[in-house]
Amino acid sequence: MRWAVAALVFWACATAPGHLRADASQTQAPTVIRLGRTLAGGATRIERLDLDDYISQVLAGEGQPRAADAAQQVLAITARTFALANRNRHRSEGFDLCDTTHCQVLRPATAITRRAAEATTGRVLLHQGQPAFVFYSAWCGGKSELASQVWPGAIDYAYEPALHDDACEDEPGWESEVRADVIERALRTAGLRGTRLRNLRVLSRNTSDRIARIAVEGFTPSEMSGNEFRMAVARIAGFQSIKSTSFDIDRTSTGYRFEGRGYGHGVGLCVIGAGRRAAKGATADQILKFYFPGLTVGAYTATSVTTNAAPAPKKAAPVTAPDVALALPGNEEGERQAVLSLIRRSRDEIAKATGISAPASLGVTVHPSVESFGRVTGQPWWVSGATDGAAIDLLPIAILRQQGQLDRSIRHEVTHALLDAALAKRPMWVREGAAAYFARPQPPGKPDRVECPTDAELTRPISAGAQRDAYTRAESCFARGIAEGKRWDQIR
Repeated sequence: MRWAVAALVFWACATAPGHLRADASQTQAPTVIRLGRTLAGGATRIERLDLDDYISQVLAGEGQPRAADAAQQVLAITARTFALANRNRHRSEGFDLCDTTHCQVLRPATAITRRAAEATTGRVLLHQGQPAFVFYSAWCGGKSELASQVWPGAIDYAYEPALHDDACEDEPGWESEVRADVIERALRTAGLRGTRLRNLRVLSRNTSDRIARIAVEGFTPSEMSGNEFRMAVARIAGFQSIKSTSFDIDRTSTGYRFEGRGYGHGVGLCVIGAGRRAAKGATADQILKFYFPGLTVGAYTATSVTTNAAPAPKKAAPVTAPDVALALPGNEEGERQAVLSLIRRSRDEIAKATGISAPASLGVTVHPSVESFGRVTGQPWWVSGATDGAAIDLLPIAILRQQGQLDRSIRHEVTHALLDAALAKRPMWVREGAAAYFARPQPPGKPDRVECPTDAELTRPISAGAQRDAYTRAESCFARGIAEGKRWDQIR
């Protein structure tokens, strides 16, 4: 799952059924998760699992073995909420969720994990009547983190900044040492340019005392976010090398020593903290209220969610033009003509540049919120658009304008709508590279010679930084093909 940008495999166990079972009138209708099971060699097998069967396997992969009942039930509810809120994450690949840290890690279920899943059947964390976008990590280190501090654009409705978690603050810290050459290789793999790391230096910390920005002197760019740095090093040195972004740095004769607290990003539920609270007698309801003060717990069914929360906002019905069907939320209806003009201009320019015929009609849906966009598309917070055939989904226009990404996001998605069918049998980097290349008003300069990203790097990134790097490399690879004199449909 997205919290598990760090490859954390937790421990799972419970002792007896809890009190959070939905009553008979609220028991959920059968719900199936289409799981992409990773096989040896990297292939994926699609399996259909009952939701509670899926949750019991998640608890075995992500849980704490000696935790009391209440802690097991809390994780079951949180994991079920994550699954239902993110079940479109791998829609384009034909399944709902994968079994890696990109989604949630699964292991064979036990009698204990099955009992914990059954004890919470149908129970989820709710925001405006829908399963909320929630996160969890192994150990927050004594202070929680805001989602937006880890993933820019993420929703903070469920959390409080720098929540003091006294249940786990006495957990011993960690220490590690990483050689300079390993960090240098990690930075180059993450897309930075440079050969020798002159120094690492903390530039700023956020309210939870985690590193917000870190200087990587000797490389370009010369600074990066703390989370992107941690993920870059983890990809090369392993996830035990830097367990969180709450650390101090000391230089050594061969590299750098890191001393810190916490394991994982620290957003949302702290698994160790929940276990400590349950051991002291806290109920599952009390633990959930502590970690998710902005959410309520309700019963989910296949067709509805039982809650007294306000209903989710409705999307405006599309107004159809001969060639573009554009659906806008009511508060952005005034953008209609400007957006239609941009869509049509992008379509015509890209069709002319590629010599391909545009589809007879494009369907474009502008979502009223980041949450709505993520729920429908399954895309992470930092993605601004998604395309399936001739259907395009976009973030709210106001957000795209604020980010300076409106024109490029529309051109990017229109390129996908025009070219994806012709490039369907190519590696994903060709499709993404083409979309990024033609989204630019002017062709990029001389492309860097880089290693083209794998499909997994584009579809199952370990962090926002890793995915941005993969997309940048995809564009460079595509641009290199164009620079070598190949047509866009000859690149492979």
